[in-house]
Formats: sequence, C-alpha cells, structure tokens
Amino acid sequence: MRPSWFRGAVVAVLLAGASAPAPAVDRLEHFRAVARERLAGAVDGAERDRAIGELYEVVDAEVLDSLRGDEPFSSLVFIRERLDAMMESWGGATLRVLRIPGAGSRAPLTVGLYSLTGVEGSGSLRVYAGTGPRAAVAASSTHDGLLDARVWPAGPERMARVFAVWSGPPAAHGERTLHAELWEAREHDRVTRAWTTGTQWPDGLRVMDWRTQAGELVVRYEPRYPGWKPGCAEQFEHEDHYRLAPAGGLALARRQVANGWHRDLGVASDRLFRALAEDDGRTLGLLVPAPGLRARLPKGLGPEALCEQAGPAGSRGPVTVAATELRDGRRVPWALTWTRGPAGWRVQGAVPVLE
Repeated sequence: MRPSWFRGAVVAVLLAGASAPAPAVDRLEHFRAVARERLAGAVDGAERDRAIGELYEVVDAEVLDSLRGDEPFSSLVFIRERLDAMMESWGGATLRVLRIPGAGSRAPLTVGLYSLTGVEGSGSLRVYAGTGPRAAVAASSTHDGLLDARVWPAGPERMARVFAVWSGPPAAHGERTLHAELWEAREHDRVTRAWTTGTQWPDGLRVMDWRTQAGELVVRYEPRYPGWKPGCAEQFEHEDHYRLAPAGGLALARRQVANGWHRDLGVASDRLFRALAEDDGRTLGLLVPAPGLRARLPKGLGPEALCEQAGPAGSRGPVTVAATELRDGRRVPWALTWTRGPAGWRVQGAVPVLE
C-alpha cells in the first residue's frame, strides 16, 4: 500500500500538470531504519546525538525536495502530507511545519518544529528559506525540552521573526528548565539568532513559571545568591518582563521582586559564617552587636541547608536560621535568631540545640 503523501502527489500531478518531486520511498525506509536501529540502540549521548542529527537530515531533505518543486508540491499542505508519511513510518516523531509568507524582496520561510518522543535533546527548530531551486536550510537549533514556536510581529521592512521556547518537565520544587531564542530574517535568505536566554543564563535558566505573547516573554524564577536553600516556601523571586527592543532582540523592560528579605538575610548569614572562619572581628562586630553573644559563637559554625523559620510577624519579626558546629568529630546544631533593623539583618540570639 502506497503512503498517503504519494497518493496526494499523483492526484496533484493529474490536476495541475506540474512536475513533482520524486517519491521518496528510500528516504522513508532510511528514516525508519535510523530511528529503530541506530537511535534505539544508542549506548551514549554522542551516539544518540549523531542519530538525531541524521534523522533530521533526512527530514530536511524531504522538506527541501518539496520546496524545490513546483506548486502545489512546495505548498504547506503537500509538505505536511510528506511529513505525515514519515511519522507513520516510525511513530516516535512529531514533525510540524508552518509558513511565513515572503514580504517585499524577502523569501517565504517554512518553519519546522520537530521532536522525538522520550529522546533527550531532540527538540529541533529548522527554518527553510525560499522555494524553488534556491530553497535551503537557513537556520537550525536543537535543544532538550518540549519545543514550541510562534511567529512574532514583523520588524523593520517587514522582517520575519520566530520565537522558540524549549521547556522541560516540572522537577523538584516546581522548577523547570527553559531555553528561549528569537530568530530574525534580516536578509533575503539569511536567518540569524537575535536573542537567547543562554546569553544571560549560560548555565541554564530554571523557572517557576513563564508565559509569552507577541513581542513579550515573562519568566518567574528564583535567582541564586549566597545562603540560598532549595525547596523553601515563598523564596526570593524575580519576575522579568522582556520585550522587543528597537535595536533588535529582547531587552528587560520591567522586573518585579518578591520576598527580597530572603536574599538579604542569606547574604548576611553567609558573611557571618565567613567572618567566623576568618576571625574577621570587624565584620562580626557589625553583624553581632552584643559582645557577650559574639564571644559565644564558635569559629567552626557553618550553614545548614534548612529553611529559615519566621514567626507570625513574618520578616518583620525575628527569623531563625539553622547552623551547624563541628565539635569533637560530631555535628552540633545551632539556632541563630536574626532581626532586621535600619542597618540590615543582625544576630540577636544564638543557642546550641539539644544541649
């Protein structure tokens, strides 16, 4: 039984009388073989990535085969039929395409959104520029996570824009990974990456929430700071609003800060522990005003990965921070009581626990 795209091609030829791209039965078999043999049998990340790359090269060839043909074979409907045949040949792939019409002298763009079920690092954005003999892959970007992309408002001289987001599954403490990129077609057949979260967060961005609309990206996340502890409720958060910038790319337009006292207290706690370890009397005098209390603090006191405990008054009242002293080969827990005044957070009490 012939694949559905082949039946559609025959009908289109009879109706339109145009020259069609050759049926790609060998390409379908190649796609299926790579997926079932090389990808399924990959023993390490490098081998898996090579298999992913080869699969998408086959998809690229299939799309370009159509784009370089006459109408109706370069149409989005026909390309989707051919990709549907690939998905039927191996059920682990999701292959979607959308079209951005050309404007002025700019070529139309065909945008592919590809992913492989259960395969890490397989979310691939592919941008094909033009139709006819000069059609080519103008850009590609592959990352881990669920891929989604949208056409954003056109730029100067009707420059096409595509905004892509790769989001990971929810992990511990409600966080998920997020990677975003803005691609712009600034020239006739050239597509460039104008902005990426990787520039500001080279080690990766982990968000509590995110949303996007035309021309704007909003991310809510917990910035890391000295004294940060994972999994605590109502942590210090940023909500950043990025918008299209006149000079290109995205720029931070607004930032909302929540629970900033967690960061300030964490920084003060980190200074205290370092001052104890380094016998920094000046810093200790600032953070622990009472001489008697300061004298009782052991030099071996260090941070403990437990959440701060605030009373009914919240950050306006005393807050307890856990610490640990290494004493005679055993760990002795301490509770440090901090209060916030005009000069910042200061230690007002410190006692060993269970003594």
